[in-house]
Amino acid sequence: MYSYIYRYIQKIILKKSFYDTFIKIIEKEKIKTIVEIGCADAPILDKLKNFVYYGYDTEKKFIKKLRNKYKNISKYNFDSTSIEKIDFKKHNPKTTIILLIGVFHHVNDIKISLFLKKTKKFKIYAVDAIRIEDQNFFTKFLLDNDVGKFVRYFTQYKDLLTDYSFFLARNKYLIFPYDHLISFKNLNCKKLLKKII
Repeated sequence: MYSYIYRYIQKIILKKSFYDTFIKIIEKEKIKTIVEIGCADAPILDKLKNFVYYGYDTEKKFIKKLRNKYKNISKYNFDSTSIEKIDFKKHNPKTTIILLIGVFHHVNDIKISLFLKKTKKFKIYAVDAIRIEDQNFFTKFLLDNDVGKFVRYFTQYKDLLTDYSFFLARNKYLIFPYDHLISFKNLNCKKLLKKII
């Protein structure tokens, strides 16, 4: 029930899909496998073709529904595992990309550091809420009341996500003021992001 309500609300408040931008980026890369952390009900699967997909989420109810929904598609895999416990050894860093939409701001620095140690060679694309000094009252109110308790300032993301590149998307995804930081690694997509966002 939660996922349906959440997706319905997202359809109302989104003016641009996080996934559309991501798909345009991976079309330029030699990607065979997508590993999505925090996949929830995996809406990206409606947009994908010809990719092997691994979806991870700590909510077992999502994983159970996804396994049932896609039980006849062998290239789709789902597991209820937290970010720091995922085994990335079975994935080829040259042809795999890791996707995290709204994940880092739900995870503390220690768990992110464990994840980073395991994924040094991988292509990574992440989108998260960000705090900025000049944000208006409404945006600050939304960030203060976000379920994720680790919405960081840019300097905090930068100190944590060393070797990453960043792109600030101010008020690009939602119909009301809300800022996002796109963090990426081993991807040459800054010029492309400027064109599509």
